Amino acid sequence: MSKQHPPNEEEPTWNSLSTKAKILAATGITCLSFGVAALVLLFLLLMVLIVTAAFSDVIELDGVSTLLWAALLCLPCGLLAGVFTTPVRLLLRLNQPTQRTKQAVEALTSCLTTFLAALFVLEFTPGLHATHPWLPSAAATLLGIAANLVMSRVESRKT
Repeated sequence: MSKQHPPNEEEPTWNSLSTKAKILAATGITCLSFGVAALVLLFLLLMVLIVTAAFSDVIELDGVSTLLWAALLCLPCGLLAGVFTTPVRLLLRLNQPTQRTKQAVEALTSCLTTFLAALFVLEFTPGLHATHPWLPSAAATLLGIAANLVMSRVESRKT
């Protein structure tokens, strides 16, 4: 049960906290941030492992650390892919399409961003060599679509 403040009391501010409370709050937020970052990295590592295992005949690894590098490079490569797809997304939004068309355009540009990010990961990861990089990139895109569908289904069941 959470303790609720009476209506005449104000919420405590950062300046009203003691030094011990500030240290405790900062430590808690820092630990929470590291925990979330670790979970995201584990999810990306799982995605990399699935794609690498599915396309082991197309992808060559120099070592196990290559998989960790690939997972770590997913975010910067995703940002780089977003740099290329954001202008396309914005241009398509300017047309003010119908709601259904707008959702289809968003889904298409999201898939394109994921595909480009996977291509960049395959190209920029040290020790990772792919003979046909578009195949694992397409698989990663399909895996991303499947993950989004599962998340949407879980969210719709909660409400």
